[in-house]
Amino acid sequence: MIVSARTVLAPDRDLSPGYVVIEDGRIARVAAGIPPADAPGAAAAFPDGTVIPGLIDLQVNGGAGVDCLRSGPEGYEILGRYLAATGVTAYLPTIISAPLEEMRRATAFAGAAVARRGPFPQILGVHWEGPYLNPLRRGAHRAQDLRHPSVAEIAESHRRAAGLLKMVTLAPELEDAEAVVRWLAAEHVIVSIGHTDATAAEVAAAAAWGARMVTHVFNAMRGFHHREPGAAGAALLTPTLTLGVIADFVHLHPAAIELIARVAGPIRVALVTDATSAAGMGRGSFTLGTQSVEVRDGVARLADGTLAGSVLAMIRGVHNFERAASVGLREAVQCASLVPARLLGLSRKGRIAAGCDADLVVLDREGSVALTLVSGEVAFRRGSRTSPVGPANGGMT
Repeated sequence: MIVSARTVLAPDRDLSPGYVVIEDGRIARVAAGIPPADAPGAAAAFPDGTVIPGLIDLQVNGGAGVDCLRSGPEGYEILGRYLAATGVTAYLPTIISAPLEEMRRATAFAGAAVARRGPFPQILGVHWEGPYLNPLRRGAHRAQDLRHPSVAEIAESHRRAAGLLKMVTLAPELEDAEAVVRWLAAEHVIVSIGHTDATAAEVAAAAAWGARMVTHVFNAMRGFHHREPGAAGAALLTPTLTLGVIADFVHLHPAAIELIARVAGPIRVALVTDATSAAGMGRGSFTLGTQSVEVRDGVARLADGTLAGSVLAMIRGVHNFERAASVGLREAVQCASLVPARLLGLSRKGRIAAGCDADLVVLDREGSVALTLVSGEVAFRRGSRTSPVGPANGGMT
């Protein structure tokens, strides 16, 4: 298969025009110009389009009516079709705090979905957002679901997950958190600092123990103060930490996004959606785990007004970050492709280069998703009968 477009975002430069040759699910060649007329294989030409690497979302609670905590394996097909329409080609289903056996069962269902056939975004593993969170910064997590950090407990959960547990969000200031962080880091599970009342010194300590990311920076954490920089201040200034950013202009003001980009730099930003089952569904009542969520004016909240995830589409987050951070499309796209791929240690994802997985997205002139390929197979094509209904491309901000 050959995909050609007005612009191809190659790793080192923009090819205008350019094309990508795909063979056996991998990128065989990336070149400038127009593909030869006698080139073998099917051709997909987008004279006004831009080819970007497939987007990787590290925090997906759900979407299209599917909740990752409550869904069986079959729900991931519906979720996958929605995500593909937003430019996502790989992701981490995110399991929020719940009774421990429910979290383990939800992880097993996600694992069963990995083996399901079809051109769906790849499940790269599971992200546990909890249950080792600080009750003072629990956000939309239920207080009764939070637990004391325990190496024995997380080790058993990791064993049952059979290699699927890739990321754990926790509060490092909790008693015994250090032992859990060190154990997870030794097992190559990414530890993300989040839902935390940690001081700047405690965040720095967690990074030294092996923590590598911050979950939705500025949200559900101790904020910046000029006499105590807090978790947010330390996150910005600790160079080994990747910052999860929800660029929906609800969780973060555009000026806060600009601050993140200026201080930390886009190379440390991993754009995430924190999408819930309400994403792509419009206004109405939905769920986040066992709780009811109401969506109005593009914002998901619990009954008490607490923000409860988002309805953000990843491609919209990319464009929002591009605008707020005053960066180019290339840098914004890298925040949702190359940065998360590197964090996960995936050398064949996040770039349009020979030998990489053929995870590609074509944007039209307006920046909306026209085509999504996962390992060279069509996962979404706008206008096809399998295209999801709803505001998947643009999402809500």
